[in-house]
Amino acid sequence: MSETQTAAGELEFRSSQLVDVNFPKRTIELIVMPYESEGTASYRGRMITEICSRGAYAGVEQRTRQIKVNRGHLTDMAVGRTIALHPSRQEGLVAELRISRTELGEETLILADDGVLDASASFGLLRDKQTGRVVPNAEVWETRDRRRLNHLFLDHIAMVPDPAYPDARVLAVRSSQPPPQPEPAVVARPYLDRLQYEQAMAKLAEIDARYGVRSSV
Repeated sequence: MSETQTAAGELEFRSSQLVDVNFPKRTIELIVMPYESEGTASYRGRMITEICSRGAYAGVEQRTRQIKVNRGHLTDMAVGRTIALHPSRQEGLVAELRISRTELGEETLILADDGVLDASASFGLLRDKQTGRVVPNAEVWETRDRRRLNHLFLDHIAMVPDPAYPDARVLAVRSSQPPPQPEPAVVARPYLDRLQYEQAMAKLAEIDARYGVRSSV
């Protein structure tokens, strides 16, 4: 099913799991939403169990360049853009973000690396382009408190200090610089000379003991 735009004002926010921060490429990789995994979410003032079905974001890759990265869910504070979307990955919808080379973008990379910022996805139920109505079975309430999401629209991705789920975290970080190598051990010359002298005196003592002859250096 191709993705169509959702109506304004009907967006929901969920935490995304940061997987990797890469400083040289200025990229962040994250799982926007895991598939077939139960999660707890706040929905219209109450807590529910929520499951995103595999394939819920089918076709989202056609809009990759349109999906911006913001600081917070503020459209006037863009810090980057989405460069790749993988809706068919086993773990869920995976996104690769490129952060702009700006002061705010630099701060965003550093804070994400330090674990201060996490990611949050803004999404809505998929709607038909012609009618504007939510497509059939976009969401299914299996019980009063259990919601399954089948067809979704991704609006934007935000970097936030307080994601919806507290367990979203950076799993891996690749630093821009290789780890420092240990300096080779250096023996100061005076200590080396003393060591050699002591070894020579020990050798002479061995000769004295063996032949009863006093040798000199």
